[in-house]
Amino acid sequence: MPRRFMSKPWLSLLLLTIMAGVIYNSWPLGYWLNPVVNRGLASDLEATGQPYNWVFIAGDIISGLLICIATVWLLSKLRQTRSTWMKIGLIGFGVFGALTAVDALLPLDCVSVVQRCGPVLENPIVILHGVASMGSIAGLTLSIVSVWWLLARDERTAASVRYLLHGTLLVWCGFGIATLILIFLSRSSALSQHIFITLCSVWTALLPYLIWKTLLQRGILRKKVSSGQVIR
Repeated sequence: MPRRFMSKPWLSLLLLTIMAGVIYNSWPLGYWLNPVVNRGLASDLEATGQPYNWVFIAGDIISGLLICIATVWLLSKLRQTRSTWMKIGLIGFGVFGALTAVDALLPLDCVSVVQRCGPVLENPIVILHGVASMGSIAGLTLSIVSVWWLLARDERTAASVRYLLHGTLLVWCGFGIATLILIFLSRSSALSQHIFITLCSVWTALLPYLIWKTLLQRGILRKKVSSGQVIR
């Protein structure tokens, strides 16, 4: 591993979460691997019997595991801080990763754009899949709200970061609500959901870095080297 990654652990962490975000955002592969089903929900790409469904299932499982690894590592560093909101944000992030993997392990057995699915209440797999999916998004939403509340009201946070956090929260809620409305109205929600998944990926890549930099800014984390200097 390059020396700069050894001297600045957040670079390794950022690389890990960027990988998780990119892998989680696998829906563009559907244009080549399963273009018909890609017009529907992203979960349809993982449905039983669909071509290359293992690619999308494996992607979500790997992404979820990487997120859990990043979460556990950062939580181990938070023993030095009393920031409840920061811990809540990371727990929500970990819940997102864990339930994303669980959700992938419970693929749907039907695809709405290809065939009509039966009543939801009569299909336990669909129910469990839906609960895991909604739970994962709830966890990530909790992480966004927690980090927003933590940093947006901190005087040490740059104004540009505050505006970025405000904008992220508004866009996140907007696309999330729009996607849910379209799903319940049985309208095509592919575009809205794909944009929402992309936002999830971006936040996945940036959240640990924001928390790491916040800990450094507050002097909670420091890495000493032989010369006695502090690497931030």
